[in-house]
Amino acid sequence: MQLAIKSGDAALTLEIEQFGDGANGTILLIMGLGTQLIAWPMELCNALVARGYRVVRYDNRDVGLSSKFADRGVPSPVSATLRALLRLKIDAPYDLEDMARDAVGLMDALNIDAAHIVGASMGGMIGQLLAAKHASRVRSLAAIMSSPGAPLPWDSTAAARRALMKRPSRGASKEELIKLRIDTYRVIGGPRQSVPEVVLREMAQLSVERSVDSAGSQRQLVATQKTGSLKRLLRDIRAPTVIIHGSDDPLIPLKRGEQLHRGIAGSRLVILQGMGHNLPRPMLPAIAEAICSNCARAVRA
Repeated sequence: MQLAIKSGDAALTLEIEQFGDGANGTILLIMGLGTQLIAWPMELCNALVARGYRVVRYDNRDVGLSSKFADRGVPSPVSATLRALLRLKIDAPYDLEDMARDAVGLMDALNIDAAHIVGASMGGMIGQLLAAKHASRVRSLAAIMSSPGAPLPWDSTAAARRALMKRPSRGASKEELIKLRIDTYRVIGGPRQSVPEVVLREMAQLSVERSVDSAGSQRQLVATQKTGSLKRLLRDIRAPTVIIHGSDDPLIPLKRGEQLHRGIAGSRLVILQGMGHNLPRPMLPAIAEAICSNCARAVRA
């Protein structure tokens, strides 16, 4: 469903889906760069609902069926990366703090006083900003395959960098778009790819049929560069926090999850052996358990 929200001084619409009655509270799922809400597996959503939670997943701004910012142009991620390395100002349509305000606006529109925040990749960065700057709205935080700020170029493998930056050719067919996504999923899934080919194709086809907008992904990528490092904010995070990271992540390596763990007081680190930058079905029970155990820490606090 489309939900009109107010985000800071801006008004926009977010596409959301919600499940469960929320006897134990609400879990808000925030997905990563250029990735739609359908990337949160229904098996994971159902597992969280079975534990008594209301689950809300949504398309971030500029992706899927949520508001697009096409009138603000298409900035160059390569130029933004170079400027970030040189510590120069980056012009961007918005930053991750704006996207964190989107989450607050969504909670306001749904009458949610505070939620358990679960963010994947860039969504984990948005979660950190929420926990540090909107602490009263965050009951707990789970950061999955995330980082304390935009990944440095040399953090990722060369193959993962190429996959992240590759854009479809002008006039690409549906099958070409699906293949591009499959290739990306396969690369960032890591050397011990744990997602079957048939599942990769299903994910890619659903994504392409639902929405195709690489320009929005570019604006999101530049938003991460404009936001920069979040390390200075980690000391302000007081909500119970769990960091869930795969041992074989080629896009955001485990060492970045370990940085989060060291920077957030009282946080827990869950390392999933063989997992890359994905949410493989065999590991969903372990991910659900880590999330729910962390939610329970907020109840006991």
